[in-house]
Amino acid sequence: MNASRVRTIKTLGLRSVLWILIVGFLGAISSAQASTPEQRQMASDNSASQNFFFGTSHDSKLGTMAWLFCIDKDRHKGQIFVAPRMVGFSELNLGVDGTLTFQSLDFFGKNYRFKGTLKSSEITGDMQLVDAKSGNPKDKWQLTATQLSGQNPRPGEVTPGRYSNVDYSTEGGDFTGVDIRFFSTNTGTTGMIVFYESYWGEPTFTPLAFSRVEASEGAIKFEVEMPNGVAHYRVRTTDTGGVFNREDAAHEKGEKGVALKRSRSVFTAAPGKKG
Repeated sequence: MNASRVRTIKTLGLRSVLWILIVGFLGAISSAQASTPEQRQMASDNSASQNFFFGTSHDSKLGTMAWLFCIDKDRHKGQIFVAPRMVGFSELNLGVDGTLTFQSLDFFGKNYRFKGTLKSSEITGDMQLVDAKSGNPKDKWQLTATQLSGQNPRPGEVTPGRYSNVDYSTEGGDFTGVDIRFFSTNTGTTGMIVFYESYWGEPTFTPLAFSRVEASEGAIKFEVEMPNGVAHYRVRTTDTGGVFNREDAAHEKGEKGVALKRSRSVFTAAPGKKG
């Protein structure tokens, strides 16, 4: 084999290796671009080191509010649900004695600050809504929360899931629809509902907790405590989701209810743009 042919073979070999590296690099870029922020959020939400908590607070103007947040003890990070998405923590401190403090990142010029304790998978303390610029408190609630260990319902309980028709309107620049989530706890089924548009006079962009959940054949009924009384709702389940209605409100003749799609994941944020 002459020297010229040896050089040709070496050149072709180097080109082949270089081409493989380029293809692999472009494939990695393409995969990263295809991964949407929502998909990355879902991957983060499914991290084994995160512990999710569901809590409630009473508000005289809104009723029983719901809180959904997660704490990652190993990474000293966390997130809190601020409708319509999860917002990260800017600070998280968990002492060996169970003292817990955290603060959310700013959203619309505000943030949440919590001070309390975490003991035996129970969180109690005070949650404050604070003006991010001045640091002055805008509102305050007493919070009690329980860890959502595993979403495995007992026989007869509602299967954990999410029923939603939430969408982002590019014309109006706002979110529309309603988001309903059922969680499984050691004491039974609980959950929360967020209205992004008021169907029957409900407050919007405020997670509200269920005070009672009942599963019947082909339907899920739940109650929500509001300042003017208890509201009664029903989701009639279908193959793809459900039909949502308020049972104690007047309906126009022929009204069929709100069609919702069902998702198994109860921890992911609603679709749309980041705030």
